[in-house]
Amino acid sequence: MKSIRKIIILSLFLSFGAFAEGKIGITAGVSVDGFFSPEITEFKIDKVHTGSPAEKAGAKVGQLVIELDGCKIPGCPANKAKKLMDKEAGEILPLLVKNLDGSEVLLKIHVGE
Repeated sequence: MKSIRKIIILSLFLSFGAFAEGKIGITAGVSVDGFFSPEITEFKIDKVHTGSPAEKAGAKVGQLVIELDGCKIPGCPANKAKKLMDKEAGEILPLLVKNLDGSEVLLKIHVGE
């Protein structure tokens, strides 16, 4: 069971990381809980790419995403989160993040090509 959960987590992480790195400009560590209907328990920004839409919006390494386009984390279903992140170029991806000091800020990331 644990190895299956790791595969699901790895699969979700790679999907989020690959998408975010290309269109948004972040790499994130995503933790999930559950097998049949996994929910995101943590979404942490691990890397912000220089000159990316995320950097321009103010994203910083170490921030925790606590709401993804209206879907609260923890608790956001992983499949819903993936759909919410699937924005077209020119659309805005709103992320409510918690900074290292505990303050919260809404980032409005203009999705790139």
